[in-house]
Amino acid sequence: MYAEKDIGIFSFLSSTPGIGGKLRKKVEDFYVEEIPLELEKKENGRNLCIKVKLFNWETNRFVKILSKNLGISKHRIKFAGNKDKRGITIQYFCILNYREKIKLELKDVEILEEFRSDKEINIGDLYGNKFNILVRDAKCDDRVNKIEEELNGFFPNFFGVQRFGASRPITHIVGKFIIEGKYDEAVRYYIGFPSSFDEDEGRKIFFENMDARETIKNIGKNASYERAMLNHLIKNEGDYVGALKQLPKNLLLLFVHGYQSYIFNKILSKRLEIGIDVQVGDIVMKVDKFGLPMKEFVKVTDFNIAKIKKLIEARRAYVSTILFGYNSHFSGGVQGEIEREVINEEGINKKMFHIREIPELSSKGRRRNIVAPIIDYTRNECNFKFTLHRGSYATSLMREFMKQNSLEFY
Repeated sequence: MYAEKDIGIFSFLSSTPGIGGKLRKKVEDFYVEEIPLELEKKENGRNLCIKVKLFNWETNRFVKILSKNLGISKHRIKFAGNKDKRGITIQYFCILNYREKIKLELKDVEILEEFRSDKEINIGDLYGNKFNILVRDAKCDDRVNKIEEELNGFFPNFFGVQRFGASRPITHIVGKFIIEGKYDEAVRYYIGFPSSFDEDEGRKIFFENMDARETIKNIGKNASYERAMLNHLIKNEGDYVGALKQLPKNLLLLFVHGYQSYIFNKILSKRLEIGIDVQVGDIVMKVDKFGLPMKEFVKVTDFNIAKIKKLIEARRAYVSTILFGYNSHFSGGVQGEIEREVINEEGINKKMFHIREIPELSSKGRRRNIVAPIIDYTRNECNFKFTLHRGSYATSLMREFMKQNSLEFY
């Protein structure tokens, strides 16, 4: 079984013991609804936008099936956020230059709304997500109240297990191999690394000897991306860069981003050990009209720390740290020391994020807030309802309540 430390998480903000339990024991236990930024509707707009309710559908798989049903390229279907399979999700999709009315009969798919627009929906075009989560097999006693008090409306903004692959949390491992230029190992781990939920003989074969012909005979029928890569290797022996390019670009990007997320989690875990209160040397992010962090940074000094503390209390600024890339700049003070320590532990440098063989995967990096606000929070026993800003993970909030070490519970 995979543990939280495998994805860089080893600290909590709250100290009260957890309630245990399990997320997503049933599909209906985990409900998430997108809150889109304002969508400009136009009666004769060239794009068709749909609001869809999905039961147990992963976003990329839905896009793939939808494109086949409509007879169009999947690249013409845009969406604002990736969602995991196990749950009920309400999402928006934009079908570019689609003039017809949509006719869709797919199991566990319900179209709630259709409208037209000249605007596109792209990744990140969200205010946030609304969650309704039932934790089963938990004891929601006074510990929950104590944890709520300790969190005080905020939680550590860790990247949750979904960022790394829910059944096989390996995207960060593949991502590190990519920035190191070890493309054969990147392919070996993506195709061959085993899942804790099933024993796929094909994966085992590839991980041990990288025999593409033998692997494709044995790998699971649902491993469509892996099959595309294997077919490429059968026709182009040793072309591991080409094999990676068989994957959709948004999936490829998840590898490098996954590794950056792993680094972020390690940095945040170390920061939690010394406390999250703003310190001299921290770099804070201001927020926009929606309360979302912006790319507007202020370095904390002896002269402005009192003012910044007030901004943070008012949710108008957040302490940040790096998502490391070729254009990253370290924080000052203690936070900068933590950042450098983790980068040295990983044995990497900025130049490695210029990826010559697959330039579209190169990443200059950015900054991310180390804590996130909990919005519109209510609870009834073990049923939690809340809203989070885009990019924040409900599982990262729920781990503060549950405190389960194994990733299988999330």
